[in-house]
Amino acid sequence: MIEYEELRNDIDRYLMERFKYRKSLVSLTVDNIIATRRNSRVDLYLRIRKVESRFPPDCLIIARLGFNKERIGHGMHFLRFLTEVARKYGFNHIGIECANAKSSAFAKKLVFYSIDGENYAITAISLMSYFSIN
Repeated sequence: MIEYEELRNDIDRYLMERFKYRKSLVSLTVDNIIATRRNSRVDLYLRIRKVESRFPPDCLIIARLGFNKERIGHGMHFLRFLTEVARKYGFNHIGIECANAKSSAFAKKLVFYSIDGENYAITAISLMSYFSIN
C-alpha cells in the first residue's frame, strides 16, 4: 500500500489544482483502490493492478469517473494526466471497467480496444502517442 501513496498524492494534487479544492479528496484503500470522497465536482474510483486479470498486467483501471460538468474536457484532461502518471510509475496499460454508453464512446474515440464488450484497455504508449507526450 505504501508504494502507491505517491501515486495517490499525485492524483490528489491534480484534482485539487484542477477543481480548486483546498483539502485532500483522495484516499488509498488496503486493496489498492484510489477513490475520492463524496463531493460535488468529481467522482473517481481507480483500481491499481500489477497482475493480469480481465485486464492486462500493470494497469490503472478507471472503474468510475464522473464530473459534475460534462463535455468540457475534464475527462480528456484527466486521461492525459493519467497517461503521464502511468509512465512515471511504470504502468503499461490504462483500462476502463464496465463502460456505459458515454464511456464506451469515449474509449472508442481514443482507440481503446474492447476486452469483452464492456471493458476496454489501451497501452500507455498508444495514449502517449495520441496526446503527443514525449
